[in-house]
Amino acid sequence: MMAHLTSNIGLVDSFIIESRRLIKIDVSHIICDLDDTLCSRRAQMRNEPLLKTNRGDAWNAIVFNELWAHDFILEHYEWIEIPQDILTLLTKEDSLILTAGIRILQELKIRSLNLDNLNSRVVASWLDKILETIYYVLFDLKFIPEIIEIYEDRPHHFVRYRELIETCLWTKLKVLLVEMNWNQWYKKIEEIISGSPLERAQIQKSILSQESTS
Repeated sequence: MMAHLTSNIGLVDSFIIESRRLIKIDVSHIICDLDDTLCSRRAQMRNEPLLKTNRGDAWNAIVFNELWAHDFILEHYEWIEIPQDILTLLTKEDSLILTAGIRILQELKIRSLNLDNLNSRVVASWLDKILETIYYVLFDLKFIPEIIEIYEDRPHHFVRYRELIETCLWTKLKVLLVEMNWNQWYKKIEEIISGSPLERAQIQKSILSQESTS
């Protein structure tokens, strides 16, 4: 999907034209991940041996096929307390929870955490979040925020495609790396500055991630 976007000048141009038709408002809009950004999965990995060495599609398959999704959600998401630092920044008008995985599973998590009063989207993979962000702003939000803030535990694709998103949406992208200490507090919420060593490391991580799945 990203190859289709980055190599299709006509598609990028169409996004640019569409964004220039929209009003630009001097506000920040937050796009926030769910897993390991709002709610830590470390306890799940400690208590479920099959999850310790699996993430992404393998993690989802284990939850569905081995652990029974509904029971798993009840055990690990119902009534748990999660840190409020980022959560208190989210409102229905000014934010979006953008998460990757199996739709029904991610939606169950959101409802169980009582986050269904907020806007949310589910995409198939981390990389799909890039195009979904563009579509969301242009065709759902229907205005251009001055700043879009990204909160992610794995922000490498957003870092790598920061310039593309900023060009398409006529905005400034502020990417923040999130590290949770279980569901107790945040070890780190750090902005990834353009040109910094952290940015270069994240771009390399994105490249290696795409190469490993190609």
